[in-house]
Amino acid sequence: MKLLCALTLLLAVVAAVFHGVHGQNPGLKAKVTEFGLTYGMKVFLSLLKDRAQEIKIPNQSGRADVVIGKVDYQFTNIKMTAFNIGGTSLPVVPREGLRLRANGVSASLNGDWHYSAKVAFIPIRDGGTLGLSISDVSLDVVMRLGKDGQDRPTISVGSCSAHIGDVSVKFHGGASWLYNLFKGAIENTIKNQLNSELCKSVSKAINEDVEKSFAQIRVLEPVGKFADLDLGLLEAPSFQTNFMELPLKGAVVPRDSSITVPVSPGPIPEVPETSRMIYLYGSEYVGNAIANIYHKAGQLRHVLKPKDIPKDLPFKLNTTYLAGLVPKVGELYPDMGVELVLNTSLPPHLSIRPGHATLTGYGNVHVYATPQNKPAIYLFSINVTMDLGAEVKLIGELLYGNVSMDPNKIKITTFGSTVGPVPTFGLDFAIRALCQATVPWINTFALDSRFEGMLTVWTSRDFCRQGAVPAIHYLAQGIPFHLKDVLFENAQVVMHQGFISIGTDLKYTGQF
Repeated sequence: MKLLCALTLLLAVVAAVFHGVHGQNPGLKAKVTEFGLTYGMKVFLSLLKDRAQEIKIPNQSGRADVVIGKVDYQFTNIKMTAFNIGGTSLPVVPREGLRLRANGVSASLNGDWHYSAKVAFIPIRDGGTLGLSISDVSLDVVMRLGKDGQDRPTISVGSCSAHIGDVSVKFHGGASWLYNLFKGAIENTIKNQLNSELCKSVSKAINEDVEKSFAQIRVLEPVGKFADLDLGLLEAPSFQTNFMELPLKGAVVPRDSSITVPVSPGPIPEVPETSRMIYLYGSEYVGNAIANIYHKAGQLRHVLKPKDIPKDLPFKLNTTYLAGLVPKVGELYPDMGVELVLNTSLPPHLSIRPGHATLTGYGNVHVYATPQNKPAIYLFSINVTMDLGAEVKLIGELLYGNVSMDPNKIKITTFGSTVGPVPTFGLDFAIRALCQATVPWINTFALDSRFEGMLTVWTSRDFCRQGAVPAIHYLAQGIPFHLKDVLFENAQVVMHQGFISIGTDLKYTGQF
């Protein structure tokens, strides 16, 4: 029951923890549009520019032919003092990957210089400080994305071209006035060296450093204590005209190998949406698979005791109150407390349709009398079937929801009575009061410590009010739904046939 009322919104939360396969359809899918790729590149370059002075530049050395002969030089203690990028783009290359283009790149650096040479077989050495400026640099790199044997993403450079427009060196100290006279030869040597090394450095950074970080991605994400979500890639990322798509397995895997999951994801068709930066899609399969696992693991169970009932409610968990519904209870077990054992009789079922989602719950309520210092006495059981309807929206970094319950769709039957016939007409009011009592427990639900705060929900007192159970506003104040240093803007949550989508723009709030 605890998990039952949270499953309706679990898909949206699982998708933000944005990565056996049941069939060939993905359970989750992500789409990054060119708007998102361009914004991501803008943020990355802003961070790079801000932190350029922290970049450690290795010492450089080489040999240049100048008027006095061959000069071996070294540049050491190089520090970047300025870094600018004229323009960039990160377009999608259909069926291939991403293309990084940068032009108008310039940088200014300071450091120390040393040289050694032989003039008429006489070794000479000198040194000082230098100022180095590089300008009009352009770079064009095609990056290919795939997947490895562990279903993690891979990245490699498909092609790279670079051009260094101009290099200027200014020597200070020593006999710098002399060396500045033939600095052009040294500048040409440095320029040629950078032209040959830039693509090598970029390729190494992508093929080794970025690829190494991709290899550290955790494919299995825990969903509580009894299941994991397989966020490995079902297939390699695909690249269309103006977006990149990531088909994630989204398979829910029980940790107990004896538990089977008799549901599989249906297709998530292509939705022609590209106006926002990213889109996340979650199949109803994810919620139903989790429900199956937790039901079979016996985790959808709760014991409600007299102390759990709010004092301002007319309904009390004792045999005196219950005798008003079942007189024989009062005769056989006067002045005793009552405990209710709640459990699901079948796995809850989530159904997502255009415009709304429905969660059907199947549960039993077993009623016990609890005499002082003696074992509980079983009285009777109630079978309850109910439908919960849900609407979800994302505003800022809060996920809001409104869950409605139609009292006419609540079906109640009794069975297993040890106290004679139990009239169902009187149970209607009791069930509503029971709803009111269980709200605080439901609203503090969390899958595990990782989800604390993210899946904590609050309630308005409208839940089960006025005896008609008109609406459960247990998300009236919103669930925090965010990534570190990222805000969601212009978010839109849409229910489709069998899946839910969240489309949103992003705003980076960290320090550049």
